[in-house]
Amino acid sequence: MNLRYKSGRLVLHILTIGLTVITTMAFTYYKSGLPDREGITPVPAAVPQRVSIVNGLTMITLDTATQVQSGLLVESLSTTTHRTETTVYGTVLDLQPLFDLRTRFMSTQADVDTAKAVVAVSRQEYERNRILYQDNQNISLKTYQAAQAAYLADKAKVNAVQRISESIRGAVRQQFGEPLGHWTLDPHSPQFEKLLNRQEVLLRISLPAGDPIQATNTIQIAANNTQRLPAYLVSPSPQNDPVIQGNAFIYRTAAPIAAGTNIVAYLPTSHETTEDIFIPARAIVWYGGQPWVYVQTAPDRFARRPIARHAPLQGGFFVNESIKAGERVVVSGAQLLLSEELRPPPGSSACKDPECD
Repeated sequence: MNLRYKSGRLVLHILTIGLTVITTMAFTYYKSGLPDREGITPVPAAVPQRVSIVNGLTMITLDTATQVQSGLLVESLSTTTHRTETTVYGTVLDLQPLFDLRTRFMSTQADVDTAKAVVAVSRQEYERNRILYQDNQNISLKTYQAAQAAYLADKAKVNAVQRISESIRGAVRQQFGEPLGHWTLDPHSPQFEKLLNRQEVLLRISLPAGDPIQATNTIQIAANNTQRLPAYLVSPSPQNDPVIQGNAFIYRTAAPIAAGTNIVAYLPTSHETTEDIFIPARAIVWYGGQPWVYVQTAPDRFARRPIARHAPLQGGFFVNESIKAGERVVVSGAQLLLSEELRPPPGSSACKDPECD
């Protein structure tokens, strides 16, 4: 009887545990399928939109904490006085023809020296035979005439190689001018060594025909809209640029700029000065082949503006449009703003290829 009672209690206990487990599972399943109190299923929090378009300008919104974390710095710009300038254009000369002419000239000069040495020997032989022939014909007429012919032939060779040498000299002057020709044909010219070692390059700068602007001994040049470099006058150019017609001048500058590169040159037009806004180079970002700056339009807003009609200077740009005195420009962290602007919006694909659609 006691055994039967214990067995009944064990079965009842097992059933109780099973019922409890089933009830818990059912409640959990029912709870997970219910909406919240408002009747709306919870969704992830929306990511704030930082990039917008306002009046045709791209605007980036960043709170103060994000600005500090990103290291953004802004400065108020002011006008700066500088001399009035005009812009002209030119190209970096290919010096290979100059090097080839120098090589030919040096080779011809070696031929001249060799021919002169040969003619000196043949002249002595001719003089000796002439004296012997005139002294009671101690040698035959044939021997005397052979020595004379050899001397005249060697003398003609000297004249021929000398004419070739002068022709090369003239070609150098015709293409590059007198000063550069002198550097090229001087085997010990330090100026030519700088060109040969690419410590300096030559520029052909063209001034508009009929323009009263004069070529100065020193000008400022810029390649690829980067910082300015000084260039020094060598001479007027005997040849014009086939693309840029005008009065051409050859300048030299200590910069390894590739041959054929287009050059912008800045020539002072007078002693007068003008006032423009100076933008430091660290504030410039390049996008789409042109420079831009980010202007702070509100404590948490930054607009990207193009820099039109700019003149590069060492360390920055002079501008007379787009930016006004007193406006605050991002001088540190501008590239971060550009990266933020170009970042794909949340949920979109970063791939811009049509095949990605």
